[in-house]
Amino acid sequence: MHSTDQEVERNSAALLLQALRCLIKEEDAQRVDLANLLHKDMAGGLVACASLGEMIRHELAHDADAACMGRLLGSLDSTLRKTLQLVRDMTEKQFPPVLKAFGLNAALQQLVRNIGENFAGSLVLHISGDEPPFDLASRLNLFRIMQALLKHCVRFADTSWVEVSCRASAEKLEITIDHDGGDSIWKETGAGSEIALIEARCALLGSRMQVMGTGPAGSSRVCLMAQPSCSEAHG
Repeated sequence: MHSTDQEVERNSAALLLQALRCLIKEEDAQRVDLANLLHKDMAGGLVACASLGEMIRHELAHDADAACMGRLLGSLDSTLRKTLQLVRDMTEKQFPPVLKAFGLNAALQQLVRNIGENFAGSLVLHISGDEPPFDLASRLNLFRIMQALLKHCVRFADTSWVEVSCRASAEKLEITIDHDGGDSIWKETGAGSEIALIEARCALLGSRMQVMGTGPAGSSRVCLMAQPSCSEAHG
C-alpha cells in the first residue's frame, strides 16, 4: 500500500472515530436527560398521585365533606395532567409522533415553527411533492439531520434569514438550506463535532450533504439528498 493510500485510510479512520464519538456523546446525553426526567419529574408526579389517592380514600372512610373531596380531586386531576404532559414532552423528544402519523413533511413544518419561535430572523420552509417511502428509522434520522442543520444555522448572530426548500418524489428527497450566515459558520470552533455528527447520520442514511457558497444573492447553501433503500421502496 502506498503512503498516500495509508494516509487516506488513517484520515478516514480518524473521521469515522470522531463521528462515532459524537454519536456516543449525544446518545449518552439523551440517556442522562431521560433518566433525570423519569426519576425526578415522572416518578415525582406518580408518587404525588398515589399520595393524593391515599388521602382521598382516607377522607372517604371518614365521611369527608364535599368541599374537602373537591379540593383533593382537583389536586389529583392537576397532578395527573402535568404528568401526562411530561410523558408527551418526553415522547416528542425521543420520536415526534407527527413523524409517524403524518410523515416527514408535517414534522418539518412543526420543526420550523418551533425553531422560528426562538429565532429573531426569518425562517421559511417550502415543500413540494410527497416524500419517498422511508421507514420510520430513516425518517427519524432525516428529521434529526434537519434539526441539527437548522439549529446550527440560526444560532449564529450573522444569520438573519434561512430558507429551506424540500423537493420530493417517489425516488428521492432533495433539500436545500439557503442562509446569509456565510460559510464561516461551518468553520467556527465547536462546529466540527456538530458537522461530524450530521455526516455520520448522513452516512447511516446513505445520503449526501454538501456545503457551498452558491445560494441566491451570494448566500451560502447546504444541499442534502436522500433516497429510500430498495427494501423501503418496495416494502
